[in-house]
Amino acid sequence: MRDRELGPFDSAVAQAVAGLRGRSDSVMLTLTRFGEGESLFVLVVLSAGLLLAFRRPREAVFLSTVGAGTVVLNALLKLAFARARPGVDELYLVHTPRSFSFPSGHALATTTVLFALVVVAKVAGARGLWLAFLVCFTALVVLGVSASRVYFGVHFPSDVIGGMLAGAGWVSAVAGWFYPRVLPGEEVPPAEAS
Repeated sequence: MRDRELGPFDSAVAQAVAGLRGRSDSVMLTLTRFGEGESLFVLVVLSAGLLLAFRRPREAVFLSTVGAGTVVLNALLKLAFARARPGVDELYLVHTPRSFSFPSGHALATTTVLFALVVVAKVAGARGLWLAFLVCFTALVVLGVSASRVYFGVHFPSDVIGGMLAGAGWVSAVAGWFYPRVLPGEEVPPAEAS
């Protein structure tokens, strides 16, 4: 990143996404607002509350751990890379956040929180087409939120890719710790699922 090795990739993708400006503003604004920390915090708190109400304390702790760890991971990665954001001439409709650019916090947090909810759904018994639909829908929302950050010019494409990868790694690590047999290709024994 510091040697600008990603420059040609970032420029090409950012120009392609910027070409959509004006036609997708309302959808992109909705997606970027959904991916904000406050929105995802409310989603985690409400979901954890529902899980507790349905007597799923392990899943509530799992979701809370993913959420809290996401905040810490995002802050540490931003400090470690200290990458400047795209220039002011790239901005469109929004203000530049004050934090560093890499990784995209929106991409990281949306990936962790939404895929943590998919893990919870699988542990709770979601299977087959329902689980496949959930995974596809979640992936589309994560991609949409991530694309919105490039669309508005507040992140380089490599920032959002890095955010998604870091988020996937974090949620996988926590899921592996809480539910060692719930990752793809593994089954949850009935005793663990209840």
